[in-house]
Amino acid sequence: SRYTQAKLELYGLFRALHSLKLYLVGIKDLVVEVDASYIKAMINNPDIAPNAATNRWITGIRLFDFTLRHVPASRHQGPDGFSRRAQVPEDPLEPAEETEEWL
Repeated sequence: SRYTQAKLELYGLFRALHSLKLYLVGIKDLVVEVDASYIKAMINNPDIAPNAATNRWITGIRLFDFTLRHVPASRHQGPDGFSRRAQVPEDPLEPAEETEEWL
């Protein structure tokens, strides 16, 4: 609740790539489809002084070689339901140490 929608979308991309990193390393021609067109601008042109968390997310995302493709939300309905699911108590929390070691 403390992040904007744009930062939540960026964090979602970071978490998706992070959780699948063992399968994605070395893949040529990887295409990531998102319904948020501003993610590409956030990755390519970060703010002059974004917060530390956003810097870590962008650094982690840039470790992968992929093409980011915008798909309008009207055509991107299936995966969108998962990205908008509310967090439940059974969801595991990501420890900060694991993220730091990965980067």
